[in-house]
Amino acid sequence: MSRSDNHDRAVCASERVYQALLAAYPREFRREYGPQMLQVFRDLYRQERRKNEKIGLVKLWIRTTLDLATTAVVARISGIGRSDSEEVGVNDYKLAGLGFALLLAPLFFVSASLLKYGFGIGFLFDPLEYFLSEPGRRYIFNLISPIAFLGGLGFAVAANLYAVLRLSVDREDGVVVSTVRLEVKFANIAVILVSSALLVILVGYAFLENFTYRY
Repeated sequence: MSRSDNHDRAVCASERVYQALLAAYPREFRREYGPQMLQVFRDLYRQERRKNEKIGLVKLWIRTTLDLATTAVVARISGIGRSDSEEVGVNDYKLAGLGFALLLAPLFFVSASLLKYGFGIGFLFDPLEYFLSEPGRRYIFNLISPIAFLGGLGFAVAANLYAVLRLSVDREDGVVVSTVRLEVKFANIAVILVSSALLVILVGYAFLENFTYRY
């Protein structure tokens, strides 16, 4: 397979991931702005690919994820493109699926680490350790994994909290009125609980690894 074929496949795969992430926005917002957002992402991604620097792609994905996490929540809270109940229900399932996808990597890492160092079972961690034995790969992993894991889990929690705690903001007689409705949705709640537990574990691990007691 030629290098150009690999390049095209990488661009297509990245575009599909980005399109899946756009599901966090309301339907009308996606309909109006989705094509332009996808085109901007496509141009930026191809620009970074031409530079042939992996760190540039890492930074692009970090910026993209953080921007999407903040603007998607703002778009839904502000009522941009407010949709009917059927659309909301479908989007809630999409948010649960997206959250589940985002927690898979940190869940694998935490499970593999616990099995390896807690019980001496290395069938999950050993392949990862072998893959990271190359210094360049380990450097990239150590650089992006904290941001990717914590950022992805944070977004999963925030997006699914929105599905469970339906927040609306309106203006009545010149006064801003906010309303919160609790909706029991087991898929979204499961994502919130698992993502929150993983966040606590990873933050605790980072704290223990870097905290040095001084007398």
